[in-house]
Amino acid sequence: GVHIDYNCNDVVIQYNLSANNAGGFCEILGNNYNCAYRYNISVNDGHRVKGVNGAFQEGKIFWLSGYQGNEKKNAGPYNSYFYNNTIYVSKNIIPKVAVSSSADGVLIANNIFYFEDAAQMVAGDQKKKEVDVDGVPNVVFVNNLFLRADNWPTELPLQDKAPITGDPLFKQKGSVQLSDYLPSNTNLIRNKGVTMVPIPNDSIGLRIGLHVTHDILGNRIEGKPDIGAIELN
Repeated sequence: GVHIDYNCNDVVIQYNLSANNAGGFCEILGNNYNCAYRYNISVNDGHRVKGVNGAFQEGKIFWLSGYQGNEKKNAGPYNSYFYNNTIYVSKNIIPKVAVSSSADGVLIANNIFYFEDAAQMVAGDQKKKEVDVDGVPNVVFVNNLFLRADNWPTELPLQDKAPITGDPLFKQKGSVQLSDYLPSNTNLIRNKGVTMVPIPNDSIGLRIGLHVTHDILGNRIEGKPDIGAIELN
């Protein structure tokens, strides 16, 4: 739907509906610093399959790519922030994740990952094969809500340290109306988010600030944030 191309600083993707995009939802390329995806809703993104209809790479729901040009070694991305997004993928799509071993610094928190099928780790395949991650330094990966325990690739050495499992009970799955992703399972969602702080060894965070005052629907965020892109008032 939208990616952050290489050699960028301080790009924030916020308040978007991304739906039915073959390539995927989140893609942050190489040599990027302090970029973020937050308070977005993704519906059935990343359905592309490598080798089908000439596709040279998989669609990916989440991709930290070190690619910064064909003649250059992978680098970064550095200090990538990914929080309070709501991501729905139906059972006819395999959610795929790729992370370059060149990545350094990532925060993944307060997201809803509602995948009706198990997620898979794949290679980046941006012209040249990326090395799948052996261990990214400076990681904060906590407090995300997963529909199922297999909604994140278990073989990826980037795992949620305090995951929550359960059904947020969306109003209408598969819809492209933002309000249909209002969760009714308030016990899982309301005030269950963690407050954002900079990634370890990151002196910048986000230049426009890590704190968000309103959700994707314009609801004011008061007290502790909820999980996902919609605040329950």
